[in-house]
Amino acid sequence: MSGAAPGTTPTIMIVGDSISQGREGDHTWRYRFWRTLDQRRIPARFAGPWAGTWVSSAVQPGPRPAHPDDPVHAGRYRDGIDFPACRHYASWGRLLREAKDNIRGAVAAYEADHLLVALGFNDLAWGVSGPGRLAADAETFVRRAREANPDVQLLIANVVHRTPLRDQPGLARDITAYNLELSSLVAALSTERSAAVLVDLDGVYDPYRDSYDGVHPNGSGEIRIARAFAGVYASAFGHDRAGVPDPIPAPAPALG
Repeated sequence: MSGAAPGTTPTIMIVGDSISQGREGDHTWRYRFWRTLDQRRIPARFAGPWAGTWVSSAVQPGPRPAHPDDPVHAGRYRDGIDFPACRHYASWGRLLREAKDNIRGAVAAYEADHLLVALGFNDLAWGVSGPGRLAADAETFVRRAREANPDVQLLIANVVHRTPLRDQPGLARDITAYNLELSSLVAALSTERSAAVLVDLDGVYDPYRDSYDGVHPNGSGEIRIARAFAGVYASAFGHDRAGVPDPIPAPAPALG
C-alpha cells in the first residue's frame, strides 16, 4: 500500500508537538528517522511549513535555518549534523484538538501522501481533552486529512507516559485509557485505500531512561521513537530494510 503514485517518491509529513519538533541543539527523532531511510536508500521527501527546532536561550549561539519571520521554528540542530530533509509540521505545545482543524489545508498545500503523527500528550496533560474527546479528535483528524488526499497513508502514534507529577495524579490513567481507545480506533479507521497504522511509542519509551526531563526525548529516546516509526513504516509500506540498529547509544550530553 502507498499513497504515492507508482514510481514516485513518497512525500512524508511529520505532524507533532515538542517531542517531534525538538529543542535547539537536539538531533531530533526526525533526523534519526530520515537517516535510517537515507542510509538504506529508501526514497522519501519530507514536507511541511517549518524547518527548525524550538529556539531556546540555554544553548550556544550558532547558525540557524533562514526563517527570520518564524523564530519559534528556526532553532538549529546538533552541531555537526547535516539534515537536508528537515521540513516538518511539528511545534512545541501543539494540540491534536488544534491540528485536526489545520491538517486538511496542510496535506493539500504540501501534497503529503504519508503522515507520521505523534500528538495528544498536551491535550491530556493540560486538561483540554479527556481520553474520549481526544479519540474523537483523532478520528476527525484522519477524516480531514483524507478530504485533502483520499489516498493518504497514516502512521499514528499513541501517547508516551511521563514521570509522575504530583499535581496531575490522573494523567497516567488518562494516557493509558486513551492509548487503549486509540488502538481500536486506528484499526477501525484503516481502509484498503488509506491505511491507518498504530505506532506503539508508549510500549518502547521509558521516561526515566529515555528523556531529559521526564517526557522529552534524550539521545536514546530519539532513537527509540525513530526505530518505532521506521519499523512500522517498513512493514506497512514494504521497505523491509528499514530499522535502527541496536544497541541504543548512551544519551547525548545535556545542553547548556
